[in-house]
Amino acid sequence: MATETLQTWFTRREGGRWVHNWPSNFFVEPDGTTVEHEFQAEKHRGHPWRVVTIMRARTPGQAKKLGRRWKLNRYQQMEWDNRKLGEMRRLVKDKADDHPDVAFALVCTADEVLVETNTWHDNYWGDCSCLRCFRVGENHLGEIWMDLRDEFTDDRRSA
Repeated sequence: MATETLQTWFTRREGGRWVHNWPSNFFVEPDGTTVEHEFQAEKHRGHPWRVVTIMRARTPGQAKKLGRRWKLNRYQQMEWDNRKLGEMRRLVKDKADDHPDVAFALVCTADEVLVETNTWHDNYWGDCSCLRCFRVGENHLGEIWMDLRDEFTDDRRSA
């Protein structure tokens, strides 16, 4: 990942295609996994064949589509809504713990505000910048990354 790691954009268009940087859930980690695959599979953890199908998806986009294809019942949806932030935090932390270059890139962002700016109307995990979305997004993914950065820098100071 070299010097590109130090750029703090999440996802952007380059040459007519989407490119995903290290903070993106669609970023393919050095071990071939993505947070998106793992997150969508976790949503369906009570359905082993769904989990396997999602984890075998060729791309993170396909994993996301599969995760949305199968609807959860009311109880499952309520349970998922109660734990999805914690699961995302765990998966993002695992990504940084498993890949030192990702953790290094995160710490190098210093006190920069990390925002998952997007144009696909995701105002829960990020902040949509299109003209249709009139409110500031909740940016939960950016907040998770910044909280982890604070933990990592606090750990370095106390060591």
